[in-house]
Amino acid sequence: MKKVLCDKASRKHTYIMALSITMVMFLILVSIASVASSKDIKNSDSNNAFNFNKFDKTISAYDKAIEINSQNSSTLHNHAFFCSPIDKTGNISVHILAINDFHGHLETSNDAVGAEYLATYIKKFKSENPNTIVVSAGDNIGASPLISAHFHDEPTIKALSMMGFDFSAVGNHELDKGLDELMRIQYGGCHPDGCLGNSSFEGAHFQYLAANIINNTTKKLVFPAYAVTYVQGVPIGFIGIALESTPMTVSKFAVKELKFLNETVIINKYVKELKDKGVKSIVVLIHNGGYSQDRASLNNTQLDRNDNYSKHILDVVNNTDRSVAVFITGHTHRAYNVLLDGRNVTQAYAYGNVLTDIDMVISNETHDVIEKKARNIIVPRDVPKDSRVAGLVMRYKSLVAPIADRMIGSIKGNFTAEPNKAGESTLGDLIADAQLHYTHSPSYGGADVAFMNPEGIRSDLNLSGSERQSNVTYGQVFSVQPFGNKLVTMTLNGTQIKDLLENQLHPSDNTSSTLQISKGFGYTWNKLAPVGEKVNVSGIKINGTSIDPNNPYRVTMDSFMAERAIYILEADNMINESSLDGMNVTALDDVNVTANYFSHSKAMDPEPGNRIAVVE
Repeated sequence: MKKVLCDKASRKHTYIMALSITMVMFLILVSIASVASSKDIKNSDSNNAFNFNKFDKTISAYDKAIEINSQNSSTLHNHAFFCSPIDKTGNISVHILAINDFHGHLETSNDAVGAEYLATYIKKFKSENPNTIVVSAGDNIGASPLISAHFHDEPTIKALSMMGFDFSAVGNHELDKGLDELMRIQYGGCHPDGCLGNSSFEGAHFQYLAANIINNTTKKLVFPAYAVTYVQGVPIGFIGIALESTPMTVSKFAVKELKFLNETVIINKYVKELKDKGVKSIVVLIHNGGYSQDRASLNNTQLDRNDNYSKHILDVVNNTDRSVAVFITGHTHRAYNVLLDGRNVTQAYAYGNVLTDIDMVISNETHDVIEKKARNIIVPRDVPKDSRVAGLVMRYKSLVAPIADRMIGSIKGNFTAEPNKAGESTLGDLIADAQLHYTHSPSYGGADVAFMNPEGIRSDLNLSGSERQSNVTYGQVFSVQPFGNKLVTMTLNGTQIKDLLENQLHPSDNTSSTLQISKGFGYTWNKLAPVGEKVNVSGIKINGTSIDPNNPYRVTMDSFMAERAIYILEADNMINESSLDGMNVTALDDVNVTANYFSHSKAMDPEPGNRIAVVE
């Protein structure tokens, strides 16, 4: 434990900051009282439904109280009212703990360590250094298991708030349900479906930051661009950056009112603004990342420069102001700890299994970062559970148990999303088969084939222990397909189908985005062929017969993939009226289609994975 030194300047700063925050709180209370007494609020909603009109007035007053000479771009955050650990030279020790892509994984499982263990470990680090700042690179929610998703991800936000998170970037999945829902997650209020229990959700106790998301209507940022936290009078800036390509990773209807700006340009803009205000210690929380060369290591020191994701994040880092000391990244669900041109670039895998531990030493005189180191640590399960978070998880687990624990079928082998060398996975086969089974009837679309988006498969279905056959619950299937997409069946000709298959194959031959296909459909692709010529249309077959480039076929996809397919075909000038005519959308969502397939099937064996072939 470092000795805590309290000098006269520390005590003076603490007093001033405490007084400042008291004044801010007073302004907030006055604002709330003013809003509550206004004519618009006299007839408040009896069901506590979230009302943006009246809420905006309160938040507006709050923003004005904490704004730092910038229109909606920053928040002021006093991290501690106590003296800071200082070394013998008078420098300040600051500790940053970071996660990314938690995705509502509250329960301990094969995929996740469990929120109660993560909370214990964070508490341990905080006890060792009171100047500990806890952050996330985004995707705290969205694509969540049933224990969180069924309650609109409120349990996850409550858990992270209990752990003492301070700031988070906005991940693409934070916007799965649109901006209004994310604003409710941040500021509180009841979901349109109603309140859970007798109380309204109070919102996150941490602040979302998004420097590059603009509301197209108001032309303003939807969240502060950055936050400045003071440690013993020394400012530290945290800039939040969303994935620029978010519109390509969520439903276009969820983000139609938003504009996502260039990550590099915006980082440089707000670094300059922070430096002009005297902030020299700067950290970027960015929901974008790369792939490490050694995926088995927690502390990879190199990114795979042949991967497109890695190339992008490397470009961002290499082209931003050198005043940024640390880039805390996310999105790609990988663990790495890279030093680029003296700057740390980190990511902590996903689901709370890994914690990035960053130590920074900041000069008390110049306010510059003079020393820093980072490491990724596996969060252990051999520690006591945090009682508060464990109680929260148990409460929601009990509430959702009647739905989650319902047995719907069984399996005789492991079904995983891991692709073989051709890009096919056993779980992808199963889901595509379920979707074709449901939509094959003319009443539900008359499908000839089903394509499944592999990035929509979020978990595996494995046998329990050494069992040869295991039951499958609804909760398990929901964890595999947590998005609740509808199924869309549309008419595509053979040429359009070939174009979609070509577009899924990257120049790097990364098979992680290969469409999963239903039984009876098959094709071969050539790894050595040029981009756009990897699939021969004559080799694409349905039930053993080659497809005709001009003949129409009925193709089922989930609603997200259908949006992407239309976008691709439009870009390649291959869309036509017949593709959009006769489009059928199911009333049942994809997870329930899969659950029904289990209910009407015997114990399932994994398919051999021979629907897609590759020539190397």
